[in-house]
Amino acid sequence: MKTWLVTVTLVLALLGCQSRPAQADPIEAGLDQEFVLHGGQQVAIRDADLRLRFTDVLEDSRCPTEVECFWTGQARIAVQAEPVQGTTPTTMEFNTNPAPGQEKLTNDVGGYTVELRSLDPYPKTPDDSPALTDYSATLLVRKSA
Repeated sequence: MKTWLVTVTLVLALLGCQSRPAQADPIEAGLDQEFVLHGGQQVAIRDADLRLRFTDVLEDSRCPTEVECFWTGQARIAVQAEPVQGTTPTTMEFNTNPAPGQEKLTNDVGGYTVELRSLDPYPKTPDDSPALTDYSATLLVRKSA
């Protein structure tokens, strides 16, 4: 009985010491500066009244790294943008599809252009579905022309 109680207490103490994963912590980035945003993470853009949150991977049919494909596939992600404190957030969708007219790597919001530079990781096998928090989107924000 005493060993069981000590084990349970130790496990609970260890669980209580765990912090949130680093990718969930909000970050800051500047205009015209590439940054990496992990799934579920939020970024505040310095010198701009803009916050972004990587909210969802809508689709990831990109060719897995351990497979030969005849088509590169595509990934679609959703990023929530809040251009002004207290305004209703809007959702932007990015699409890596290389087909003419399908690719959407930039979105305009609140006087800024948000550009998706890359999305990692690629799936390894056809059955590989990384969790949202495993994804990282490299983004760039600049003032709209």
